[in-house]
Amino acid sequence: MAWRHTSNRPFVVGITGGIAAGKSTVCRMLSSMGVAVWDADRAAKSLYRTDRDLLESVIKHFGPEVGLQNREGNIVDVDRAALAKNVFGHPEELAWLESKVHPAVAHAFDTWLDSQRACSWVVREAAILFESNSDQGCDAVVTVEAPMALRQARAQCRGASKVDVAQRMNAQWPSDDRITRAQATIWNDGVRPLLPQVEQLCTAVERWAAWQGQSD
Repeated sequence: MAWRHTSNRPFVVGITGGIAAGKSTVCRMLSSMGVAVWDADRAAKSLYRTDRDLLESVIKHFGPEVGLQNREGNIVDVDRAALAKNVFGHPEELAWLESKVHPAVAHAFDTWLDSQRACSWVVREAAILFESNSDQGCDAVVTVEAPMALRQARAQCRGASKVDVAQRMNAQWPSDDRITRAQATIWNDGVRPLLPQVEQLCTAVERWAAWQGQSD
């Protein structure tokens, strides 16, 4: 891996991967090992409830049908299924939404990172890490990969339709591009054991963090 850390904040490892590749599984394993993990997808979902300007902008653009109301009839969140229908398969609409969401997510991450200064390293989990240019805020990126047919089968077993899976895959970078840009790849293909790969990642980052601490 080629580390490029240059500041006194925690070393940031971005973890990404295509739909149903297993990045969340890897991140849960890391979390169980005591690594602080920030989930960009979860943060983006919560932003609609906490960032009123973002919510109002999305509702104004896509219409009230993508909103969720409380008992008083006020829109307090977005209907993610309805919103997805408006953006997947519609590149211009997806680009508009990302132009609103990505800056808000980046700010949320920076705020979280400031609270993690006691950590030697942290993980930034994001499905579209490269697509959103969020990799530029990471010191190293690891992509979790699996064969496309296996990913399709996994996603459909979770209840996604074949069409939905295809749309989501088309909205993400191809595996080859992620592998080329990442500093390391973890294979969740059902052949190579996952745990040893995750442990190897931890060892590599922790050695670097120990070296960095001695050199500061």
